[in-house]
Amino acid sequence: MERLIRTIRQLDRKPFGAVQRLRGTYCYPSFTLTFRHIQGSPGAHPASIAEMALEREACMFPDRFLDDPTARRGLEDFLIRRFHRGIETLSVPNRGSDGSGSLHTVDLSQIIVARDAVEVTAAGIVLRFMVSFPSRVGGGGSFDAEQAVAMVDEEIPAIARFTFAYEAYEAEAVRQLEATVSVLEDRAAIAAAMRRHGWIVFVPDGAILPRRSGVDPRPMASDDAMPFAAPETLRVSVDVPSGSLTGMALPEGVTVITGGGFHGKSTLLQAITEGVYPHVPGDGRERVVTRADGVMLRSEEGRSVRRVDIHPFIRELPGGRETDRFSTDDASGSTSQAAAIVEAIEAGSRLLLLDEDSCATNLLVRDDLIARIIPPEREPIRPLYETVRSLWHTHGISTVLVAGGLGLFLRRADTVLLLEAYRCRDVTEQVRETIGWDDGSGAESFALPAPRRLLPGNFDPSFTNRRLAKIVPVRIKPLRQARRKLEYGMDLVDLSDVVQLIEAPQTLALGWMIHAMYRQLEAADASLSFVSLLDALEALIDREGLAALEHPYPGTLSRPRRYELASAVNRMRSLRVE
Repeated sequence: MERLIRTIRQLDRKPFGAVQRLRGTYCYPSFTLTFRHIQGSPGAHPASIAEMALEREACMFPDRFLDDPTARRGLEDFLIRRFHRGIETLSVPNRGSDGSGSLHTVDLSQIIVARDAVEVTAAGIVLRFMVSFPSRVGGGGSFDAEQAVAMVDEEIPAIARFTFAYEAYEAEAVRQLEATVSVLEDRAAIAAAMRRHGWIVFVPDGAILPRRSGVDPRPMASDDAMPFAAPETLRVSVDVPSGSLTGMALPEGVTVITGGGFHGKSTLLQAITEGVYPHVPGDGRERVVTRADGVMLRSEEGRSVRRVDIHPFIRELPGGRETDRFSTDDASGSTSQAAAIVEAIEAGSRLLLLDEDSCATNLLVRDDLIARIIPPEREPIRPLYETVRSLWHTHGISTVLVAGGLGLFLRRADTVLLLEAYRCRDVTEQVRETIGWDDGSGAESFALPAPRRLLPGNFDPSFTNRRLAKIVPVRIKPLRQARRKLEYGMDLVDLSDVVQLIEAPQTLALGWMIHAMYRQLEAADASLSFVSLLDALEALIDREGLAALEHPYPGTLSRPRRYELASAVNRMRSLRVE
């Protein structure tokens, strides 16, 4: 620690580039501090990357938080959030010019997800964060040693004590840590029950599903929100470590959620969509569990599609364009939605989530009046209504659809939920008595597409700046202020409609996962199955964590699922398929 302070003082008023001398490891009384990356200029993005490491003996946490895998995961999420709170309460932001002189953590959302910002092992804890070193105000970009010393001598030790001194935790902090671990333990028990009984979704009684606003993902105040109550016909009881939970269990098959406008249909589907991730205690949805392979799908006009077999939905396009190997740089609503469904199935999803408001209607249904004007032999689209039962019966692919205006789907649903003023009712029997039941047995069987193979040379990460005649070997970064847009090499990958991408650090991780696939293809020197690439990368990260991506700025990644990775790859305009 004294060596770090001495070096900082030696750099006072020197050109900012001199701070590169700070790279290295420094010993504090209870932890070591390592600067893994040093920024090149004041206010640079990314800032300097610092790594704080504590040995097990210095942690003081009960053994189960360090030894049990589920408790470790809960501790990791709790620690980065507490460190973030410590920055907010114990440090001074913007000590220098150009926004420099601040401490930061990775961006955090309401979900609990694997991050490389914190690693808890049986040996100890490593936590990574960002340090923006200060430049002197009015000093022409020179280094401000006085402010930097305050950061490393006062603020960082204070935040470390606040974060890691378990014996000094206030009662509320201990409760929050225990609650985080409890959420994960309960969700594991719920997921196990879902596998045993063939459920695709569990929504507990008392869950607060509405959010504060479209831009604020926190739960609506309990005084304004109606707690969820399961319909009696779908209510189950699940034993979990914290006790016993009751709630709604949706069975496999076809589920339709209907109701009037503004009565909670899309709110329920949004909770189901994000239920693939655990949420923090107090979120209101923390014990809503959706099967891990659930994928929300939308139409997406203008996206690129590369050699996707959309023939099960679209038979033939004008001009004789093939649809069994369909490609376009400017997909329509129907072709983009058809491609999205096929791509999700190719990636391994067996649970499709759709909301008619964000779908291409002509890919969902074809009503009788249109059929009178356009005979079947002149209509190339085979809507989902005709295939949804085959998807389930033939391939075990379940569907959850919000339908406020497409009543035809009610006739092919195994389960129909009616939302009235956020109250959920099971009206399956009522629907069958009123409009009948059609199991789709006469429909043509849905054929699963053959796996695609990706050619060598895909995913080149280099960027050529033609104006400056300069080549950047690797350009991988999310657009600032746009968490679902990724710059990768010469591609700008628009993931705006990939709604299960929750955090910007997940988008950055996608870029480095694609880079890992680039290395796999280079090493193979031959085309490889897209699915095999997904499988290999998923297994690698399961074994080695996000560090396996060899990212130059550790501590800034959150793990996305394989389905978001597949979505990103499929939206790359440079993608080359055999």
